[in-house]
Amino acid sequence: MEQKKMVRDTTDLLVYGHEGWLEYYPSHYHAGDPIMAKLKWGHNMEVDGLPRMNELTYRAYAPDGTFVEAKVEEGGDFWFDLTADTDQEGFYTIITHYDNCYARYGADRYKRGSRVENPDADEVLDYCQYATTCISVGHHHETQMYHIPGLAISLLPTTGPKYIVNHEITFQLMVEDQPAPQNETVLIYQSENGLVETQVVSDEKGQFHITPDKSGLYCLIARVRREQKKEGEYDGQSLTASHCFRVMEETQHHHGHEH
Repeated sequence: MEQKKMVRDTTDLLVYGHEGWLEYYPSHYHAGDPIMAKLKWGHNMEVDGLPRMNELTYRAYAPDGTFVEAKVEEGGDFWFDLTADTDQEGFYTIITHYDNCYARYGADRYKRGSRVENPDADEVLDYCQYATTCISVGHHHETQMYHIPGLAISLLPTTGPKYIVNHEITFQLMVEDQPAPQNETVLIYQSENGLVETQVVSDEKGQFHITPDKSGLYCLIARVRREQKKEGEYDGQSLTASHCFRVMEETQHHHGHEH
């Protein structure tokens, strides 16, 4: 029997800035087809281990705002495969969500658990993370994306997701359904020679206006620290949202999706 490689459990490294991101498989979907994405884990798209699968929730939001639970299974060595059923045309948003408290002792020792469980900790933070990606299903022509309410933090495109080189894309960062202005966010581009990072800052509407000059895979990662307390639970929140998107060449756009 083949030995299964042991992938490092790096869930708890989120206290040092690990997070998940969702990459979708470039494919053409029709209503009724299952859609797929892979969840990877690490820091700023540098893959490092995997989180504990059962500690996250996995959902796919349909264009009408309803959602289904996505099926998750181990994929390759460094990702989970997510699959979700579809029943309509339009943009689907796949979302993974992680939420747990960690207590910090001194400069660098962490323990999972709430304030009640760690009364003598120096600080207890609620680490809440969402990874999203949008997938187009069917031959629809609307471009409007919808905000998904009720997320502690969300970073979603306002139109999409047929993105073309040298065409502007707008994303909006929301915290508790309110725009988050002046947030320094990292935009990562996966080039052939490695990852390229740029800083982008949200405007007064919490929006980022991005004009990609190369085709390929990008990821926006926003981090927000909130001094929001919850009695017995935590002293503040560390919120993270990541959103992956693909950008096509102009020519791929004209010939790529009219099958």
